[in-house]
Amino acid sequence: MGLEALGWSVLAAAAAWAITLGWAWTAIARNRKSAEDELQYWQAEAVRARDMVIQLRQERAAWSSGCRQGREDVIAIMPLLVAAQQGLTTAVSPADTQEPAKI
Repeated sequence: MGLEALGWSVLAAAAAWAITLGWAWTAIARNRKSAEDELQYWQAEAVRARDMVIQLRQERAAWSSGCRQGREDVIAIMPLLVAAQQGLTTAVSPADTQEPAKI
């Protein structure tokens, strides 16, 4: 009877070890899959962030160019605005702007 109990004990220990090992391998595989999924997610986020940075740089360049052009336009029309405010504007016909013919 003692030998039989010892045999069952060894068999039970081996079965417990196999079940535990199987459970551990399953947990490791699940964690590895989860880590790979998370890695792919963050890599995709990094790509989206890089694309957004590129887009924002282009928008900033366009905005700066537009502001610069607007500033130049305001500076160009400023004398006309001042003259209009002071009432000094006169109607200029296209004939007045032509250069006289050189003889």
